[in-house]
Parts: sequence; C-alpha cells; structure tokens
Amino acid sequence: MQISCPLCKTNIGKPDSKLLSLQNCTNCGFEIKLLHGVPILRPYKESEELDILNEAKSLPIQDSSTLKIPFVQEALDSNKDVLQLGAGVDKCNLPHLIKTDAYLYSTDLHSLVDAHLMPFPDDSFDYVYSLAVFEHLHSPWIAAEEIFRVLKPGGKVFVLTAFMQHMHGYPNHYFNMTTSGAKRIFSQFNISKCQPSSWSNFDQLAYILGDLNCLLDELKITRKEKKSLRCLKNGISKVFEYLPKFNSKLLQCDTRSNGPWEKIAPAIELEASKPL
Repeated sequence: MQISCPLCKTNIGKPDSKLLSLQNCTNCGFEIKLLHGVPILRPYKESEELDILNEAKSLPIQDSSTLKIPFVQEALDSNKDVLQLGAGVDKCNLPHLIKTDAYLYSTDLHSLVDAHLMPFPDDSFDYVYSLAVFEHLHSPWIAAEEIFRVLKPGGKVFVLTAFMQHMHGYPNHYFNMTTSGAKRIFSQFNISKCQPSSWSNFDQLAYILGDLNCLLDELKITRKEKKSLRCLKNGISKVFEYLPKFNSKLLQCDTRSNGPWEKIAPAIELEASKPL
C-alpha cells in the first residue's frame, strides 16, 4: 500500500508497518511530524491539541477482532487491505489493518488522519469501517466521498454512527444521523443495508434522561409542583436501574421502517460497496 500527501496527493512512499519510513512531500512541502512515534498525516493548526492520551484513559479499550460484528469479522478474516477510521483505543494489530484516527488516543495507531482528506491513493483498500465516528466529523458527506475514492472497485464500507444519543465530544460532536441521512451521503455507493443497529445499546436513552434530570434540578417550581417533580425524577432514576436488564431484548425488537425502534434507535448502521 502506498501513502500519498494529504494535500496534493503526491506519492510519498511505501511505508513500513509503523509508517515511520515516510518522507516529507517533495511537491508541496507537507512536513511529516511524529507524535509519540505516530506519524501525523493530516493538516492541523499549531494551536490544535492532537495528543489526547490522558483523556483516552477513561475510554473503553476494544479489540475489533472480538466485536463479532459480521462486516468487521469478514474484513479482518479476509487478509486484504483494511482501513479503520477512528480507531480510538483499538488493540487489534493484524498486519493488514491500518488503524487511523484524527487524534492520538493510543500509540497503537498507524497514523493521524483526517477522514475528510485522507493520505491514501485512489483504490487503495478492500474494506473500510468506522465505529461511532461519523457523528464526530464536521462534514461527513466529504468523508463518504473520500471513502469512495480510497476503496477499490467492489470494495466495501461499514459505518456505525449515532442517532438517538446525547451530545458527546471526542473532542467534538457535530451530527447525529438518520437512515435517510446515511443513504443520502452514501448515495454513490451500492447500499446493501441501512437500518437501526443492534451494535449499540439503549443505555444511550438513559443518558439523555440523565441530562433531563440535571435540567430539572434547575427549575424554579411552586410548592404544588414539588411532588410532581419528585415523582418525575424518581421515574428517571428507575430507568437507569432497570433499562440495562432489558437492553439485549430491546435490540432484538422489530426493525421495520417507521417502527418504534427506527424512531429511537441509539445508532444506525450502513453497509455498502463501491460499484465495479
């Protein structure tokens, strides 16, 4: 696999496994710097904080190869070229998997990459996947175009992204997406699946209610309203206690269009391929 300059797309080398053999771009002068040994292959402002290792200590550690998501398993089992956008703290270290993120959550990343401006030539990958990333992209439609560009003809993409979730920034949260929105921005692909996802969980709804609970504490109420407010807050607290017990069953509910799950799904997933 080749690496190209993220700005002018000039070929800047065929890297080793950690991308450390790359040279600065001889065409436009893009300078490749290292952050804790990880190459920065994205433009950034000097004032932009890319090192989020300390904040990442509170994030869950995952291993893509153990997630049991069928698309991800297919990609990792294929031994073909696979790109992960927004890897976060992913411990999967298969040799054909290129793990990228816009910020340094882990030194296991191959490089820091902007999904809107990828440092890869056209037709580079057989698979691309991103898990809980697209809500954090400022222009997800441009990222979809970039995925289309770097996928080989017939290559496949899988996107899991937030729908009914409260705002959470890593470091920013821009968009939640409906199935209609996902189909729109991936319209140049052959879409095989776009639906509420069972790879998230309904605890997200409890978080939204938790935000509401905090907001209720700020209300100025009359003496008559105190009892009603107390009942409402008690009800919300019960959601946190009991919702996790039903999470797995809720994720098996009817997924037909316009059903209740589609209206309140914590996340949606899309699977598509680049036309031959």
